[in-house]
Amino acid sequence: MAVVSAFLQGLCQRLQAAVAASDELPLGVDKELGRLLKAFVSIQLTTLEATENKQSKSKVVQAWLCQLKEAAYDADDLLDCLVLKAQEPEVEASGTDVVDQRRCLIFNCAQEHPATQTELMIQDIRRRVQKLMRKKPFSLNFHHRPSSNCMSDEVEARKATSANSGEFGRDEDREEMIKLLTSEDSCSHEDLSLIAIVGRPGVGKTTLARIVYDEPRVASHFPLKMWVTASEVYDAGRLLRSIREFDDEFPLLAYNFTMEQFLGILKEKSEQSRCLLILDDVRNEILNSELLWEQLKYGPSGSKIVSTTENEETAKKMRLPFFCYHLQGLSREDSWSLFKECALPVDQGACQNSREIEEIGLEIVTKLEGLPLAVRMVGHLLCLNFDLNDWKMILNADVWRYKSEELCGVPAALWLSYQHLPPHIKQCFGYCSVFPRDHKFDKQSTVHMWMAQGLIQPQQGKQMEDLGNEYFDYLLNRSFFQCWSCRDESVTYEQPPYDDNIVNYTRPISLDISEGEYIMHGLIHDLALSITVCESLCLSPLTRNMKENVRHLSVQSDKDTIANVLDIGMLHNLRTLVFYRTGSSSFDYDALFMNLKCIRVLCLSDIGLENLPDSIGNLKQLRCLDLTKTSVNTVPQVLCGLRNLQTLKLDISSYTLQPLPQGMSNLINLRHLKVLNVDEMYKIGQLTSLQELGNFTVLHEDGHRIEELKNMTQLRGKLHISQLKNVHTKDEAMEAKLNEKELIEELILSWPSDFEELMQSPSRGDGGPIESNFATLEALRPHANLKTLIILNNNGGKIPTWLEDGSLSSLETLEFHEYYDWDISLLGQLKSLKILRLYAWLGTQHVDMHNDRDVHQLFPCLRILDISSWSSIFEVPLTLEAMRLSMMPLPTLPRLHQRRSSTSSSSLASLHISDCPSLTTLQAGLLAHQSQIQLQALHYLIIQHCSELVHLPDHGFSALVSLKTLRIKDCPKLRHQPADNSGPTLPSSLIDFKLLKCAGLTSDSFFIGMGRLHSLSSMVIQAETAFTRSPPEHLPVFTTLPWGLLQHLKSLKELEIVKCSWLTTLGLQALVSLKRLKVEGCPRLAACSSPSDKSPMLLEYLEIKDSSLQILNGELLHSLINLQELKISECDQLVNFPNEMEEGLHCLVSLKRLLIDECYNLQSLPRELATIPSLEEVCVIYCGSIQSIPEKGLPASLLMLVINGCGSLKQRCKKDGEDWSKISHVFYIEIDDRNVKEETLSKGFF
Repeated sequence: MAVVSAFLQGLCQRLQAAVAASDELPLGVDKELGRLLKAFVSIQLTTLEATENKQSKSKVVQAWLCQLKEAAYDADDLLDCLVLKAQEPEVEASGTDVVDQRRCLIFNCAQEHPATQTELMIQDIRRRVQKLMRKKPFSLNFHHRPSSNCMSDEVEARKATSANSGEFGRDEDREEMIKLLTSEDSCSHEDLSLIAIVGRPGVGKTTLARIVYDEPRVASHFPLKMWVTASEVYDAGRLLRSIREFDDEFPLLAYNFTMEQFLGILKEKSEQSRCLLILDDVRNEILNSELLWEQLKYGPSGSKIVSTTENEETAKKMRLPFFCYHLQGLSREDSWSLFKECALPVDQGACQNSREIEEIGLEIVTKLEGLPLAVRMVGHLLCLNFDLNDWKMILNADVWRYKSEELCGVPAALWLSYQHLPPHIKQCFGYCSVFPRDHKFDKQSTVHMWMAQGLIQPQQGKQMEDLGNEYFDYLLNRSFFQCWSCRDESVTYEQPPYDDNIVNYTRPISLDISEGEYIMHGLIHDLALSITVCESLCLSPLTRNMKENVRHLSVQSDKDTIANVLDIGMLHNLRTLVFYRTGSSSFDYDALFMNLKCIRVLCLSDIGLENLPDSIGNLKQLRCLDLTKTSVNTVPQVLCGLRNLQTLKLDISSYTLQPLPQGMSNLINLRHLKVLNVDEMYKIGQLTSLQELGNFTVLHEDGHRIEELKNMTQLRGKLHISQLKNVHTKDEAMEAKLNEKELIEELILSWPSDFEELMQSPSRGDGGPIESNFATLEALRPHANLKTLIILNNNGGKIPTWLEDGSLSSLETLEFHEYYDWDISLLGQLKSLKILRLYAWLGTQHVDMHNDRDVHQLFPCLRILDISSWSSIFEVPLTLEAMRLSMMPLPTLPRLHQRRSSTSSSSLASLHISDCPSLTTLQAGLLAHQSQIQLQALHYLIIQHCSELVHLPDHGFSALVSLKTLRIKDCPKLRHQPADNSGPTLPSSLIDFKLLKCAGLTSDSFFIGMGRLHSLSSMVIQAETAFTRSPPEHLPVFTTLPWGLLQHLKSLKELEIVKCSWLTTLGLQALVSLKRLKVEGCPRLAACSSPSDKSPMLLEYLEIKDSSLQILNGELLHSLINLQELKISECDQLVNFPNEMEEGLHCLVSLKRLLIDECYNLQSLPRELATIPSLEEVCVIYCGSIQSIPEKGLPASLLMLVINGCGSLKQRCKKDGEDWSKISHVFYIEIDDRNVKEETLSKGFF
C-alpha cells in the first residue's frame, strides 16, 4: 500500500512556497499552481488518511493510492523543473558552464511557448487529482482519525532491546544444534553433510544459526567458518563478497573472479581445516551448489553446512546427506518473558493498572504465535506505555482478523506495528524496499538518501540530518531495523599490550555496535515491498516481473548496456537508482545517464568504473551521488554544474584521486563531501551548507586562506585546521569565526613542529613565534559547545584567555603538544573536563592540579590524566580513574591530594609509569605502602623503562587488593629486598603478571612469595639477554619454579619463560589449568616431576625455542594427552631427538600440528613420528641438515606436509624422490611454497 499522506504534506508545503513567490513565475503559471494546491489539499483533508488506513487486501484502495501518488510525483517533478529554471540566471552569472535547461527535462516541452506548456501540464495533473477525488473508493469514513501517533512519544524514549533478546527460550535448540555439529558421531560418517534449520518466517532461524556460529565450542571445532546470506546469491562476485565479510583470510576482493576461480580458492582453504559454512535464507537454486560441495568435501571429515530455509524441499535439492532441524515457535512462557523485556523493561509495580495490563499482555502474546520477531515488534510498540486503552486497542485491532496470506504473506503483528508509525516515518521505512533483501544499511548513508528524496519533514531549529537520525533510531527502537554483528555482545576488559604508550582504560568496555551496520529482517523487507509495490523494484537475475512507473530501482546485472537489462522507458521517471555490477566487462554509462531525467539518488557499485562520462552533467536533479564502490579517481568538471547535489561520496581509501576541479565551489547545496583531499579544494568556503570537512590546510594563497571558514557555520563533528603558521595576524585568525560554529564537537589546531626556531628566539617580544602563535590562538576562540580540543605545536607563551575563564563549559577532552611554560592550574575552571593530555612540555613550571587558597576544587570532573615531558607534578586529584606519567624527571611519584575534610579513597583504576629516568624509588608517593590503602580501585599497573628505579614499595604491591594486571618492564636496577616479616609481595587478586627485562627482580626470593596467587591466569617472565657463562656477581639468580610453589597457581592458563639462563627447575605438572606454555632461551631448564599427582595436564600448546628438550621427559609426555600443537625452533644444540622423547611420542594422542623451525644442526626427524596417532600437519622450516624422512614414515592421519629451506629433504620428497613413497598418502604437500601434488591457483589470488 502506497505511503501518500506524508509525501503529499511535503508537496503542499512546496506548492504553497511556489505560490507565495508568484512574482518569479511566468504569467498564468502561478494561478494554475494555486488551483493544483487546492486540489491536493482537498483530497488530503477529506479522504487520504482514512484511505491509507485500509488494509492491503483492498486492491481497489491500493490502485487508487498508487494513482494519487503518481500524480503527486509528477507535480513534485514539475516543481523541481521550475526551481531549476529559476536558478539558471544565477548559474550563468557565476560563469559556470552548464547545459541549457530551457527545455523541460521531465516533460520534453516545446521550447517556443514554455510558460503555456507548463500551464497545460499543471492543468493535466490537477484534473487527474480531481478525477481521483470523484472516484474515491466507496464506503470510506471521511473523518476517521488514525491512531498512528498515540504511542510514539514513549517509544522514542526507549532504546532497542539488545540483539541477544532473540535467544529467549533457545537454550535447548542451541545445545541440540551444537551437538549435531560437534559430536564425534556427526563427524565420523560423512566428509560433508548438511543441517537444515527449517521453520516459518520470523521464527528465529537466522538468530539460532548466529548463536551457534558465535559459540566458542563451535569455533574450536571448526577452524574455518564462513557465513553467506544466500537469498540474493547467484554469482561468484556476490558469493565472494558475502564470505569475505566473515573471513579476512580470503584474498582481496576481485570482481573479475570466475566462479571456478573462487571455488579453487575455497578448496585450498577448506582442505586444510574442518569447515563450517552457514547459508542463511536459502530461497533459490541459482547458486551452483554441487560445485561448492565438491570443493568442501576435500577437507577433513566432519565439515558441515548449515542452511536456514522455510521449505524442507530446498534442503533435499542440495543433494547432500542432510538432517532437518524443525525450529518451533517460542513457548507461551518464553514469549511472555521476551514481551515483558520489550514492553515493560522497568518495574511497573507503581503503575495503577499493572495487573490489567499484564492480563491484556498475555492475550496479545497468544496472538503472536511464538514468533520472536512479532513479539519484539509489538512489545516495542507498547514500550513504557501504561495507558490501558492503548493496550486494549492493540488487542482488539482489526488486523488480527486477517491471515498472513491476505496481508501479502506478512504476519498481522508486523502490519499492526507499521500502522502505528507516524506518516513521515512510514515513507522513510517504505523507501528502504529499494535495496536487496540482504542489504546492510549504513545509518548516515540511509539518512542522506531520505534527505535527497525530500522524505524528512523540516522542523524549526533542527538540522535535516539530526531529524533523519531520529527517524532511523525510531525504526531501530521499533525493530524495523536490527543491529548486524557476529560478535559476542558482552562486556570485556580492555587489555592493551604492555609496551603500549597510551593511557590504558580498564573500565568495562561495552561492545556497542549502534554505529555499525544494520539489517532488515526478511519479513520486514517483505512488508516494505508490499507498501511500495507501485513505486519500488529490486531487479536481479531472479526477477521476472517488470513494472511501469517505477520511481525507485535497484539493479543487479553484469550486462554491458542498460537496454539489455530493462526497458529504457523505466528510467525516465526514476528518482533512485542503485546499480550493482560484479563483472569485468565495460558498461555504457552514457546511455544510462542520458535517460535519467528525474534522478535524485544514484549509487554505483562497479569496480570497473574508472571515469565518469560527461553525460553525468545532465543529471540536474541529482541530490546524492555515491561512488565509494567504484574506481573513479577523477571528478569531471561537468559535475560542478549539479547545483542540487547534497551528498558526494568517492572511495576515501583511494590514494590515486586527482585534485578536485575549481568549480566544485559552485555546489552551494553540498552538505556531505566524502573525498580524500577535500582540504585542497579551491574556495571551499563557498560551500556554506557543508557539514563535514575533516581537514582544512591553511595556505598563504587565494582560495586557501583561513577566511574560507568564515561562513561555514554548518560544519559539525571534527575539524582539523593545520599549517596555522600561515596565519600572520590576530585579525586574520578571527576571520575563521570559530566561535560561531556551534556544531563542531572536536577541534584540532595545528602548527608545524619547529623546535629550532623556538629555541633560537624563546623570549622575543617583537612578534616572534611565541607571541604571534599566542595571538593567533587567542583569536581562534571556539564555540562553548566544543567537547574535544587538541592543540599541536603552538609554543605560545601563555594559555589563551578563553581556556582560563571556563567559558568552554562543555569541554570534556583537552590535549596539548609542545607548549612553553603554561600554568596548568589556570585550566581548573573547566568544570566538565574529563580527559587531560599534556605532551612535550618545553618549560620549567610544575603541574598544579589543586589550589589550597581556593575553596572551589579545580578539575572537579577529571578522570584521565596523561602527562609526558613535564617538569614535575606534586599531587593528583582523587577523581582520576586513569593516569600515565611518561618521560618526567621525577625522583618519586606524586602523592594523592587529600583535602583536610576528606578521607575518601581514590578512583584510580589504571596507572602507567614509563620512561622516567630520575625515578629511583616507589617507597614514596602514590605507590607507597600507606598510600596503597587508598588505591582500592586500582586494577591495572604498568611500570616500564625506568632505568634508575631501585626500590619497590615496602611490602611490594600486596595492599593493592583489586589489582588484576601488573607489568614491570626494563627496570634493570629494581631489586627485591624482603624483610623477615614482609609478607607477600603480590596481591592475591592478580590475574595477569608480566616481568620483563628486570634482572635484579628476577630472583628466587621474589617468586617464592607467589604461592597465594590463586587467581593468576597469565604470567610472562623474561630475564635479560642470556648469559653464556655465569651471571654478574651483583645480580641475584633465578634458578627454580618448583612444584611446591606452582601447585598453588590453580588458575594459571598461560605461561611464558624467556631468557632465564640459570633456571633449572620447573614443576610443570603442578599447573593443573595450564593451556599454553612457551619456553625460550632457557638452556638448563628441565621439567621436574610431581611428588604424587600423575593426572593428565590440560596443556594444548607448547613452544620450545632456543632451549633444551630435556623438558620433554617421558613422565611429562605421558601427561600431555591434550596437547594439540608443538613448536620447536632455533635449538642450535639439537642434533637428534632424545631417546626418552622418542619413546613417549605415542602418548601425544591429541597432537595435530608439529612445527620444527631453524634447527640448523638437526640431523633427522623423530624416528617414532609415525606413532603420533592424530597428527594432521607437519612443517619443517630451514632445517638444512635433515637428510630424509624417518624410516617408519609419517602418520597415516597426516593431511599436510610443508617443507621449506631443507635442501636434501626437498630432493628426496619430490615425486620421483627416494622418500616419495613415505609421504605420497599425505593430502597436501608443499615444498618451498609449491604444492607438489597438484598445481594450485596463482599466488596472486592470495
